[in-house]
Amino acid sequence: MKKSLMLLSLAMSIGLMLTPGCGKKAHVTNSGSITSGSTIEVAPVPNHKVKTIDLGIADSFAIMAYTSITSAPTSNISGKVGLKPGTRSLINLNPSTEVAGGLIEVYAGDDIGDPADYLNIAREDLIAAYRDAVARPTDRDKVEAYKGMPGGKILPPGIYRWSNGATISSDVTLEGNDTDVFIFQITGDMIVAPKVRIVLSGGARAKNVFWQVSGKVTLESTSVVPGTIMSQLTFEMKSLAQLNGRALVKNGKLLLSQNVITKPGL
Repeated sequence: MKKSLMLLSLAMSIGLMLTPGCGKKAHVTNSGSITSGSTIEVAPVPNHKVKTIDLGIADSFAIMAYTSITSAPTSNISGKVGLKPGTRSLINLNPSTEVAGGLIEVYAGDDIGDPADYLNIAREDLIAAYRDAVARPTDRDKVEAYKGMPGGKILPPGIYRWSNGATISSDVTLEGNDTDVFIFQITGDMIVAPKVRIVLSGGARAKNVFWQVSGKVTLESTSVVPGTIMSQLTFEMKSLAQLNGRALVKNGKLLLSQNVITKPGL
């Protein structure tokens, strides 16, 4: 009888060991909640040692594009406007009502003399800044953080990399001090959903936030984003979207629609 009970107990133990799902690791989210899965999601840690990206003369521009600039009235642009190699006829906005400082702040590919030289250098500086952003070593804990969908998260300073684009579908907080630098390396497209706000916290400043995007950028209606966005391809801001930074398009066009773009202060 005793031997039979021992065999029964052993069989039950083996059965439990073979039960599907047993021994599976818990999945701990950033908020501390536990879900099923085989990985633990760890929140990125602050990196306070990142150096800023030098924009050179491109620093003085609020918007810059390659082929054309189009604005559905009326946008409000604080900072210089540049288009190269596109010509002045391909800048479809009204400098007197849409650009702080007026016509003198608008540069184009068919300018001559000093304005042409200034724009040439700014264009070269944009290319150099874009390449610098691409080449920066990414923080190991920020590679594919939140799988390129950081909505609802608090992101500390450092260098992030997303290899399948970035979709920001809900509010995000960039938390750091006034010298902290945030660099986002995005292979693919960047999309910020309607009404989404990317908020700066703890003293973080828009002038220290950089987005390098190898594809297209779309800021949907009424979204609010800080930082300098350097886009390889088309950059579109939908109705009433706001950018506290710069829209710099390396090889494409810029589409605006009743937007506010303010170059960050010092």
